[in-house]
Amino acid sequence: MKKSIFFLPLFLFLLAACAIQAQPFVARHNLSSAQYQTEFNKWTGQGYRLTQVSGYSDNGQDRYAAIFEQESGPTWTAKHDLTSAQYQAQYNSLTAQGYRPVQVSGFPSGNQAKYAAIFVKENNAPPTKAKHGMTSAEYQAEYNEWTGQGYRLVDVSGYTVGGTDYYAAIWEKKAGAPQVFARHRMTSAEYQAEVNEKASQGYRLTKVSGYSLSNAPRFAAIWVKTTGPALAARHALSGAQNYQDEFDRLYYQGYRPVWVNGYTVNNQDVYAGIWTCSDPFKANEMEAVDNLVEAYMQTNGIPGLSIAIARNGKLVLAKTYGFADQEAGEKVAPRHKFRIASVSKPITATAIMRLEQTNKLELNEKIFGAGKILGTTYGNMNAYTADLREITVDHLLTHHAGGWDQDGDPIGQDQGWNMTTYINNTLNNYPLDNNPGDVYDYSNFGYALLGRVIEKKTGATYEDWVQDNILAPCGITGMQIGGSTLAQRKPNEVKYYGNSAYFYNIPRMDSHGGWIASPIDLVRFLVHVDQSNTVPDILSGASQTTMFTPSATNNSYCKGWSRVVNSGSLWHNGALPSTLSEMKRTQDGFCFSILMNTRPGEGKDKNGVAMGQLLGNIKNTITKWPAHDLF
Repeated sequence: MKKSIFFLPLFLFLLAACAIQAQPFVARHNLSSAQYQTEFNKWTGQGYRLTQVSGYSDNGQDRYAAIFEQESGPTWTAKHDLTSAQYQAQYNSLTAQGYRPVQVSGFPSGNQAKYAAIFVKENNAPPTKAKHGMTSAEYQAEYNEWTGQGYRLVDVSGYTVGGTDYYAAIWEKKAGAPQVFARHRMTSAEYQAEVNEKASQGYRLTKVSGYSLSNAPRFAAIWVKTTGPALAARHALSGAQNYQDEFDRLYYQGYRPVWVNGYTVNNQDVYAGIWTCSDPFKANEMEAVDNLVEAYMQTNGIPGLSIAIARNGKLVLAKTYGFADQEAGEKVAPRHKFRIASVSKPITATAIMRLEQTNKLELNEKIFGAGKILGTTYGNMNAYTADLREITVDHLLTHHAGGWDQDGDPIGQDQGWNMTTYINNTLNNYPLDNNPGDVYDYSNFGYALLGRVIEKKTGATYEDWVQDNILAPCGITGMQIGGSTLAQRKPNEVKYYGNSAYFYNIPRMDSHGGWIASPIDLVRFLVHVDQSNTVPDILSGASQTTMFTPSATNNSYCKGWSRVVNSGSLWHNGALPSTLSEMKRTQDGFCFSILMNTRPGEGKDKNGVAMGQLLGNIKNTITKWPAHDLF
């Protein structure tokens, strides 16, 4: 076993994107001892087995990470929060009862070492040797002795106490076992080099243990010469959030964790892990997808971008690129929310159709005038012309109200006005240009009025009613109306870039452009209004048919949804100085969403034509789709 002493920074290693294995699993990290015990009791009580545990320190506090699998296997037991003497006592007692250790994690706890371990009891178990509290030299000597007697290393844990690195290890002797390669005291660069070299030689990384030596990270690892599913490895993920973000990025590409290791460098929690998958995308196709997205971002000056794709009702892929916050160095992760601008309109339209379906309103109901939905709440009586009194819910849904179009769009009025002042001034100062129903004229203000219709009919705020009655039934919990300023940024919301990125009064745009969401949220919404039986739809078939039928004067726009005439695909895009967005569902079972945290300027993809083409190019690039469902 070679030893090494040099340090270089983080490496990230990825073999291929692939499908989640069918075996259910639960992974947890950053747990106190009590929290770990609670999670242990919860999942083992539901038939899960603890398959891996890692103890470590975060700012001087004991922490645990663990993986539970819902699988059968031999009788087992696990122990944690053990001092060296307690671990030895447990080892002696359990081995006397026929158990043997299969995994041990040593970690610093104050000025002493502590241990967590898993033991199994099985018939015809191979001979096992286990040692802990070994210095590097002692570990090397034990390694040489036991491998010389035909044992192979199956587990190793490095940890540092009082500035000295120690090791706990397990060897077993099994006939016909595959060849093993192991190293310890590796720097990050040396670890990367070994991963690359061993992969080319047919070895698979099975264990990695990070620890600290002279305040710099070191690694001990085991490779086994065998075949298996595609593999991804990460290390030097500093802090629980960085680890969680990378965990989520891999999960939404189809990966599942098989090993997680928490370790401590400069009193800070750091993480390494191994993920595998069994039904991969084609690696060259995923590389081509990345190249397409990165080329689009570079051409259009996009700081951060996020996509999600569902197929036949199942989420099959979500990927993130670039930065949620460039200045902070925060990369986009699946948790991040973006402004979706006019992609809000299909959500509002669906809410209106839900009210129509449940007999709370009729589409031919009129909006303004005594006894009508909004009565004379807004504007002065001079605004209530004969044409204004003829506007119906359907006119607003299909952009046939007769005015308030994007030429001199009313949304540009004083951004300090509240909703009531905004509507009052629009009615008083923006007369209609056409008779209601005669002409298609895209209107943000018309959808602002639909938000007030929903509030009038339900007695709830627009945001609350849509969250409870449209989004929640789809399983969406994170969408909300965004804030206007950087200081009002919501939890997990990206930072926006570009001139006037924080100009608009976003809460006042609620029902026509105010939502923030992740692409996964939007795809989850799409699969619940896709007129298929893959998952339960939130509208009846008849209501969806009504919503998706184009108007008589514009066969490319329905009720809140754009329609591709030659294919029947339904979609909507959105644009603000802070974002460009799109969601789309196709006739062949695909649902897409793409969001970004700026809008390209003049001479670039300002109106999102290339963005829509990018989604189509991604779909056409991938020829092998996995069967998993990442929802």
